Amino acid sequence: MFLVPVLALALIGLFALSFDPLTGLVIRHAQLFTIALLGGLLAYHLLTVGDAFAGGFRRRLTLRPKDAADHVTLALVSIGLIAAYGTVYRGANAWAGVAAQVFAPVSRAAAAASAGGTADPVPSWSGRDRLNVLVLGIDRRSAVSPDTENTDTIIVLSLDPLNRSVAMLSIPRDTLVTIPGHGEDKINAAYSYGGADLSKRAVEGLLDLKINSYALIDFNAFTKIVDSVGGVLVDVKRPIRDEEYPTADYGIERLAILAGPQLMDGQQALRYARSRHDSNDFSRARRQQEVIAAVRARIAQDGMLGRVPGIMDTVGRAVETNFDPGNVLPLASFGSGIGADGITSEVLLPCGGDSAHCELHESNNGLGYYLIPDEAKIANLVAELFYDPRVRQEAARVDVRGTGTRNGAAQDVADRLAARAFGVARVTSSGASGRSEILVRNSAKRYTADRLSEQLSGIPVRDATSAEQSDADIVVVVGTDFKGLATDLQR
Repeated sequence: MFLVPVLALALIGLFALSFDPLTGLVIRHAQLFTIALLGGLLAYHLLTVGDAFAGGFRRRLTLRPKDAADHVTLALVSIGLIAAYGTVYRGANAWAGVAAQVFAPVSRAAAAASAGGTADPVPSWSGRDRLNVLVLGIDRRSAVSPDTENTDTIIVLSLDPLNRSVAMLSIPRDTLVTIPGHGEDKINAAYSYGGADLSKRAVEGLLDLKINSYALIDFNAFTKIVDSVGGVLVDVKRPIRDEEYPTADYGIERLAILAGPQLMDGQQALRYARSRHDSNDFSRARRQQEVIAAVRARIAQDGMLGRVPGIMDTVGRAVETNFDPGNVLPLASFGSGIGADGITSEVLLPCGGDSAHCELHESNNGLGYYLIPDEAKIANLVAELFYDPRVRQEAARVDVRGTGTRNGAAQDVADRLAARAFGVARVTSSGASGRSEILVRNSAKRYTADRLSEQLSGIPVRDATSAEQSDADIVVVVGTDFKGLATDLQR
């Protein structure tokens, strides 16, 4: 009998999370739903206990206790139930408050839709595909209104649920992009024009990548989060000296941070992540990624997750996301199992330096300082960093063969495919000429073969014959007609 309401509650919860209008309603009134549900369960269990001690109800619902001991036992059990439910309520109500605050964009969208307006649907996630989240850091301290707020931090956080890894890509705020409805401008201006939704569309256009959802946090909230978890441990790679670090009252102050591991409080972590006068936007982007990883590691420690409601109560509404609440549990399970070696971080970098890659060209003229994106180079980095999770999981053995191509062409193709999570097992070349094609020797790896065709500018895919021998699952033939990878053709 005690399990009946629990099972019913679980079914109701699953239904609410899978039915979008109910999801928004539950989130908007999360704390009221908590009171109603726990109050109903408490009443049910009190009646069940009373019935068990009394030996059943009479028609007029009066109890029939046998003696004074029964009264005392019944009272003690009832008090215990009330105390237990009180404890559960305090914890559940705190988490309900977190849901109402963090998922406010979802509830606002549901409210707009129910009022007859138009609203974008809650972004869906299958739990198996790559999940791309746009993280926006907003400096509201000097903003007069939302129209003057710009994004100081722009990071695409991408989760591979099949192979349990995470990738981060920082976009410098001076990157020139096309902002829908507003023409060309720096990407950090998109938020002031149309909020997180417009920023999301601008990033999607730059990277040619679907963004599932966004997470929005202002810097006041960031400092409170770091302080609430007792600070974060950051290994400072090189000392920082900034003579013009901006203060909240429009002044400046001197900032000095020594190299080496150190425990930073909220203000120090924010200064470390934001300072740029001693270096540049690109090194600052890497420092921001370091701090994000440090916060994640801190929260993942034993016992820290239970402090999240208290942290969010302190932060208030300064952290928001339009992530589907129905996917919170699988996402939490995924995040708890990621180690530091499963996190890869990159930054869009300017050309002209000694970096291993570059995607931007600097332009500094009378119109201001801009970073002009190279579409092909950005597409190549995105393909490597945000590879197809299913390709990596399928782990097909790929044989790359050059036929009549220039020296090293097959190896170049193989290296770039390997960087995109394709399992290149062998590379060979021959002088005989031939046409480009993909031969499938293991039909179970057909998905990988189709993705190879997409990456290699659509070269044809066919099943290998018995005469075409190889111990690989797939054979990629790079022939004289090969035009290049699809990302190279985006110039």
